[in-house]
Amino acid sequence: MRRHEPGEEGARIRVSIPCPAKVNLFLRVLAREDTGYHQIETLFQAVGLYDRIEVRAGDPGIALDIVPGETAPGLGDLVSELRGRDDNTVMRAARAFFGATRIAPAVTLVLTKSIPAGTGLGGASTDAAGTLVALNALYGQPLQSDRLLEIGGAIGADVPFFCAGSPAAIAWGRGDRLLTCPPPPPATLAVIIPEDRIATAAAYRDVARNLTLPAPPRRLQGLAEGTWEAIAALQANDFEAGAFARFPVFAEVRALLEGEGALIARMTGSGSAIFGVFTSPGRARNAARQAEMTPGVVASFTAPTLMAMPRADRETPRGM
Repeated sequence: MRRHEPGEEGARIRVSIPCPAKVNLFLRVLAREDTGYHQIETLFQAVGLYDRIEVRAGDPGIALDIVPGETAPGLGDLVSELRGRDDNTVMRAARAFFGATRIAPAVTLVLTKSIPAGTGLGGASTDAAGTLVALNALYGQPLQSDRLLEIGGAIGADVPFFCAGSPAAIAWGRGDRLLTCPPPPPATLAVIIPEDRIATAAAYRDVARNLTLPAPPRRLQGLAEGTWEAIAALQANDFEAGAFARFPVFAEVRALLEGEGALIARMTGSGSAIFGVFTSPGRARNAARQAEMTPGVVASFTAPTLMAMPRADRETPRGM
């Protein structure tokens, strides 16, 4: 393993990047592989709720500190389960980066956590992608973007989307075959967090029981128009049937968002957050307030859809 020193100036440079959440505007399960993995088809949309990764040169090895960020009331402690664990996606991404570049690790990372886990909002995946992008920037871009996508895909199914640099993308396979596309017009999401959470493995077991696989092909008609109306005609989430049967409050919240005028109202990922898309921020805030009063809901917030993905910032402390 080779040494790669950022130099006296580089040793004091910090690189940080906001790590946005995502929602799945539609999500279909197409087939089950012999390996047990499932093939999917989905439309990702990045959302203005962020974790943040900061990296800087440090002592030999990989050090990680996890601190709480701003969260919606009711979400509670988001960091205690991650502290002291060596298998979180930030550490896995950092080890993968240094393994791929053959650079001897000597870095300190800080993860500021605001995206709740177990909600389908992609927190673990966006943190891994942010780690790869930030480390690549700190060390002078030793990896090309395609290599970052490849490494990200080995860490988790949603990681390549967050590495791809586009706020919207259609994905197939395990989520690692991407076609980036222009995002639909700006909108505001009402995001509702139920008390109940769904383990991904349990969600896929439910899908296997509820669907006949492989699924037939479907024409993604109108998607190139880039309008919310065209996307709404395609909206679906194959994980909802199992989740809604187990937790009726999920269906209740989705129906409430639809009643408040959401263009799209769905569960994101394999659960458990429910979101509604609104063209009016005021209507989104009102829907979020209404949904939060539903028994079994612990938190709600609004967030904008993103028209561009955030970039890594290099910061040199004063006095240099």
